[in-house]
Amino acid sequence: MSRDVAPVLAVQGLAKRFGALCALQEVGFTLQRGEVLGLLGPNGAGKSTTMKIITGALAADGGSVTVCGIAQDRDPLACRRLIGYLPEELPLYLDMRVADYLDHLCRLKGIARGERRRQVVEAMARADCSHNERRRIRTLSKGNRQRVALAGALLGEPPLLILDEPTSGLDPAQVANFRDLIRRLAERHAIVLSTHILAEVDAVCDRVAVIHRGRIILDAPIGELRRRAARVARVRVRVRSGDAGALQAALAGTAWARVSAGDSADTLLVDAEPAARGDLVQLVERHGGLAELSEERVPLEAVFRDLVA
Repeated sequence: MSRDVAPVLAVQGLAKRFGALCALQEVGFTLQRGEVLGLLGPNGAGKSTTMKIITGALAADGGSVTVCGIAQDRDPLACRRLIGYLPEELPLYLDMRVADYLDHLCRLKGIARGERRRQVVEAMARADCSHNERRRIRTLSKGNRQRVALAGALLGEPPLLILDEPTSGLDPAQVANFRDLIRRLAERHAIVLSTHILAEVDAVCDRVAVIHRGRIILDAPIGELRRRAARVARVRVRVRSGDAGALQAALAGTAWARVSAGDSADTLLVDAEPAARGDLVQLVERHGGLAELSEERVPLEAVFRDLVA
């Protein structure tokens, strides 16, 4: 993908305060068509605030948002027409039928009368909710309501999609289906996916921007997180003494190990750099004796935990 092409989204220096609380500080990133950016962070980190500012639902105290070369502060309505937004709280009229609701959204978006039916049919097809066209939204499951809301975001064929916690509250099968849907949508859109679930980012995103306490602390390809995980060894250690308490206390005093309890009293999970393996073995022998040592794959959650520690 050529980087000479102007980005679909350019965010620079966003700042926002709520009274004494500094919600955002110098938040910035760019996004190209065909990219899925995972905006990742713990609850309260500033993800939803960032999404609301990009969509124009909330005013920033500083910084700028540009969508397809259009500055939000100069032409906010034109920017909004270029964005499809799926908020965490779904804005659905539950007593309306799916097709009628989407037609109503077309009217609100100013889509010409002759285009409305085509837009509704195509949006339902892309969001995989055509089979519910005549059903009232109230009768749909959470996953199917999510698809209707996504179809609404697709109306008007916006180049930028903003998805705020799109799989929140879905069961595992619905989550898997929705992730497949996001990957298909990325063929025609730039997508910002806000989540606090690292597995979500790993499954569908090309890049990740980690936000913590209102700041972007990492903006990198998803492969960078995987490479960071590869630099740390997770080791399952079982001691001969039958009680790993003494070993856990000893490891807590080191700068090179992060420890969590295993599935039994004689076992610990230890995250450490491979170069520290010899030091680990020596410490185990002094505090319970080594009965078993095996290496496991480090989950990306461990990398995220280190970033926000």
